[in-house]
Amino acid sequence: MTIALALALVLAACGGAEDEAANAAEITVADEAMTDESMDDSMTDESMEHMPTTFTVTITNTSGDAALETPLAPGAFIVHTSMETLFGVGTVDRGEGLEALAEDGSPGTLAETLGSLASVSTAGTFANPDGGTEVGPALPGAGYSFSFEATPGDYLSFAAMFVQSNDWFFAPDPSGINLFDGDTPIEGDITQLIGLWDAGTEVDEEPGAGANQAPRQAGPDTGEAQNAPITAVDGYTGTISVTLTVG
Repeated sequence: MTIALALALVLAACGGAEDEAANAAEITVADEAMTDESMDDSMTDESMEHMPTTFTVTITNTSGDAALETPLAPGAFIVHTSMETLFGVGTVDRGEGLEALAEDGSPGTLAETLGSLASVSTAGTFANPDGGTEVGPALPGAGYSFSFEATPGDYLSFAAMFVQSNDWFFAPDPSGINLFDGDTPIEGDITQLIGLWDAGTEVDEEPGAGANQAPRQAGPDTGEAQNAPITAVDGYTGTISVTLTVG
């Protein structure tokens, strides 16, 4: 399979992503507007210590040097405070949109559903490869970036489809990534905190060869359905790198 063919077919499989996630659309749970007077009263030394910090995540497709070359599909992210918000290991998919992301690279439903939770301050999608102007997959050497604000106590979770599979996805552990060490924001290479997971929603075929995987399937949601618990997938190291920067 050529990269050009993979690009065309993954774009077809991600057909819903453009409407759902144009240009890394972000859904923010906003506080009630503050009046000038209330802002003056609230800006104490303590509140100033916890002004939001801006983070940027960059996910780079490094699979050109890995055992299996694969595109990456658009994904979803959330900033949250509670544990196991995106998914739970050993439990079946919750029907919140993870299936569409893991099988077909369509992240909008997952971001919209989780964005309504009280524990989630920000939910959004990343859909345009860096430097591009259109929604689509990130081929080897390309990647996605997204930014958000957070304060101590916030965690980051995100998910992106492993395209050469039936329903695998990259994500941190279910609890997410603690964005602060005390009051100090973390930054740098966080690839070691990202795992590969099987959503358990579609029967697995050999990675990179299955007829019901996005680069080869006739259309979205065409594989044999499964209702298995979400589990970790071993191997396929070197497929992505993830960095977190502050400011």
